[in-house]
Amino acid sequence: MSYQLILGNKAYSSWSLRGYLLFEAFGIPYDQQIVPLYTDAFEDFKQRTFPAQQVPTLVVTNDDQIFTIWDSLSIAEYLSEQHPEIDIWPADSAARAAARSLCAEMHASFMSLRKTMPMNLRRLYSTFQPDEDTKSDIARVCALWAWAKNQWGQGGPYLFGTHFSAADAFYAPVAARFKTYDISVDTLSQQYVDNLLAHPAIEAFYEDGAKEPWVMAHNELDID
Repeated sequence: MSYQLILGNKAYSSWSLRGYLLFEAFGIPYDQQIVPLYTDAFEDFKQRTFPAQQVPTLVVTNDDQIFTIWDSLSIAEYLSEQHPEIDIWPADSAARAAARSLCAEMHASFMSLRKTMPMNLRRLYSTFQPDEDTKSDIARVCALWAWAKNQWGQGGPYLFGTHFSAADAFYAPVAARFKTYDISVDTLSQQYVDNLLAHPAIEAFYEDGAKEPWVMAHNELDID
């Protein structure tokens, strides 16, 4: 079995970071392809990998069968089924259910945070001021982190302890946004942000993003 993971621009694509971490943080071998967002190459990708319309997209080759999986949550579940020894999800059933709930909420919520704080790993905005809806999203994220850490994660740097899980992969782009926009959070949340962004796979993603030639104007804010 072999995997090809198709990602968007690393500097800007939050969902690509999630898919990338599902491989890199767990040591799963794969090939990687970058397709810059909102370009002719991205339109070609959508036609070539239909019905996938977004990144990350995973192309799986298994003997003579080739099939496509799109959406980070679907990729996480598939990899968990194929590699149960890796513990992409927490081993404890209650913690595993909690991690899936956290990922599902991340997947479907926090629209103000996404809209007003677009991912940009190449910038630091020290004067950004979140609006009330974005503040509410930030508070909710921090509350979820505190709940998971207090329930299951007190013994390690991640949400569920010493072992990096899919939940950490899903919240890594939020941690990156908190850094980019210089968001002030409570001590526990800041420690988690620092620990998460210090993960070698995330550091490597930042380095790759810094080298990319593409610029997405709508992800570049006109503030310091």
